[in-house]
Amino acid sequence: MIDVAVKDYTAIINSPVGRLGILDNGSVIQAVNFLYNEASPRKAVTSLAEEAVAQLNHFFTNPYFTFSLPITNAITPFQMKVRQALLSIPVGQTMSYGNVAKTIASSARAIAGGCRRNPVPIIVPCHRIIAANGLGGFSGALDGKPLANKKWLLEHERAKR
Repeated sequence: MIDVAVKDYTAIINSPVGRLGILDNGSVIQAVNFLYNEASPRKAVTSLAEEAVAQLNHFFTNPYFTFSLPITNAITPFQMKVRQALLSIPVGQTMSYGNVAKTIASSARAIAGGCRRNPVPIIVPCHRIIAANGLGGFSGALDGKPLANKKWLLEHERAKR
């Protein structure tokens, strides 16, 4: 999650997983952050944020919706490898941290860290990565609202766990 002041979000929406803050710079989506109802909804103030809101709402209606938003590449080369691996997991399927690690010659712990630093969750589906023996974490948390959101997203996609 990228640390963003509430006033800087270009849109804040209600969603089935709580409020989401969207940040863009006019060219790319820089962040989608779970706000857990800590901020009031706000209409999109840029055309890109408006498109992000529309696409997120399509996803919440249809989990097979394919995002086509320009997203930030201001991430490390390792995070880019993790992103590519995440984007290769089909809707309704999951992969373990360890299996993802094998595909990019890394470690499960490093994959977890890469997922935790994903600036655009949902769009880049880090929720599809699970632990070998259970759900694993989400957004750096092992319980609470983040894990409930991961469960919701997986159930929404009818993922097999």
